[in-house]
Amino acid sequence: MALNYLYKMTSTKIKTLQEDCSLVFIPLGPTEVHGPHLPLMTDICSGLELAERAAAKLQAKGIESVIATPVTYCAADVTNVFSGNTSLRLETVEMIFEDICISLARNGFTNIVVVSGHADPGNAAAVVRGIENAKKINAKIKGVYSDWFNKGIVEGGAAKYFNGENPTFDLHAGESETGFMMMRYPELLDMEQISKLEPNYEGEFLFERIANGAKDFIECGAPNAYFGDPAAAKVETADKQYDVFSDYIVEEISELLKM
Repeated sequence: MALNYLYKMTSTKIKTLQEDCSLVFIPLGPTEVHGPHLPLMTDICSGLELAERAAAKLQAKGIESVIATPVTYCAADVTNVFSGNTSLRLETVEMIFEDICISLARNGFTNIVVVSGHADPGNAAAVVRGIENAKKINAKIKGVYSDWFNKGIVEGGAAKYFNGENPTFDLHAGESETGFMMMRYPELLDMEQISKLEPNYEGEFLFERIANGAKDFIECGAPNAYFGDPAAAKVETADKQYDVFSDYIVEEISELLKM
């Protein structure tokens, strides 16, 4: 069966779906710089891909869901030093997600899962605050910000499907995201740039440096806006990585629906 995209459906179809469906995905990603080789839409595409994979796996189990319109802006200040980056204030992110959750719940979609392709901890906290604010207004809302990134990358859940030497430091525009974009949008990659990029494993210290006051990726050790090994990317391993990532999301939803 086809997946249900809220923004592709008519109001009549949505009303019919509401009778049997309360689960909704909100894909999230900023319009953010991803090295010299990937387009600024990378995180947006990643969040949507993971929502689609998880939705398909749930549908196979007999659980219908809706994929809401992707949120294509959020807080991404650490890459503001590079051309083209767009970022929102944390307060704006919080209010946006409060309003979106309330609107979705008004239409019966009360089980809300935010799937972000963007791992900025400050942005994640703002999204969670927005969900919690919405819960105070509508007690029927149950929401979760997926932890797929920490489980799959930082904790090494998908490590065996990486070709680079340090997959847990592959945090931004590295092997995983480069492989994903090769798989879905190969025409948008700068392949000449990829062949010139050396591995950068300063991602080992990224979150520590941000916590200690580093203001941008240059101060965090990524002068070219990437952490990881883009040249190690392969379509076949990226597909396996994203399959693992989406499995974590399905597990989180199973827990959410039990609450």
